[in-house]
Amino acid sequence: MNIFKSIINSVKTFGRNTSTEKRRDRFTAKQIQLDDLGEELNLVLEGKTDFNFTGINANGYDSFFFVRNDQNFNLEFRALKKIQLPYLELLEKFALKNNIKFETENLDRIPYLSLKTNTSITETVDLAKRIQKEVFGNNDSTLYKVIP
Repeated sequence: MNIFKSIINSVKTFGRNTSTEKRRDRFTAKQIQLDDLGEELNLVLEGKTDFNFTGINANGYDSFFFVRNDQNFNLEFRALKKIQLPYLELLEKFALKNNIKFETENLDRIPYLSLKTNTSITETVDLAKRIQKEVFGNNDSTLYKVIP
């Protein structure tokens, strides 16, 4: 549940992250499509990232995090903006429909949802594709920024 605090701390070490590219003395997030997500998750498993998670974001409200759970992953979402609040309910409905255990709570007054999937890289990518399509309306050609 300390992932949010880790994200804030990541700003301090942003330049060291393998998911950033230096351009004209500033750092921009690496962009991927969901078919490339497995490579990013593998970097997390290999310890080649600053944290035990990575995330993706395409449009400001669909930020989703993949948190290492031993050799598998759980998925997390938090509503940092009001526009994200309706997606908490949609994600809960998705989880119930697909028999996925989940927890919801407030972390530092920010609504937070954790999907307890404990899935392999392949299963996590497949699940991410379904969630991005069914919940957020994205598709296979959507470009995502990798969140350190």
